[in-house]
Amino acid sequence: MPEDDLNAVVEFTNRVLVASGLDLKAAAEEVGEGFKIQVRGGDVALLLGHNAELLDALEYLANRTLARQGGEEMRIVFDSGSYRAQREKELRLMAEKAAEKVRTSRTPFSFTPMSANERRIIHLALAEDSAVVTESQGSGENRKVTVRPA
Repeated sequence: MPEDDLNAVVEFTNRVLVASGLDLKAAAEEVGEGFKIQVRGGDVALLLGHNAELLDALEYLANRTLARQGGEEMRIVFDSGSYRAQREKELRLMAEKAAEKVRTSRTPFSFTPMSANERRIIHLALAEDSAVVTESQGSGENRKVTVRPA
């Protein structure tokens, strides 16, 4: 990603954060071959509340803004501390527990609605498990993953 685009995303995000009145600041961080926007500050708890809905909303707005500018097709991930990695670990553990429950009871298990990225983590966590299958059901904000016996 061109540095100008990255700087534009950081500047846009910081303008949104200032306008919100929250004590938060965004900064770019190089991660492997790409970049991540880290958001830090005194109001991180608000940012990560309700399953990080505010963090997800900032990420969505920044990615939409970047897409409108054209150029390379690249998605920027927003994080605060190591929230994304911790959440992925938690979702993988939840997936394994759900699969074990389904294997034992032979009864389908449905998670509560979650974002597309979180559903993807559940699907990938159980993709190699031949005893269960996963499928997304519902639409919009009510879309959830169901684990069924194979």
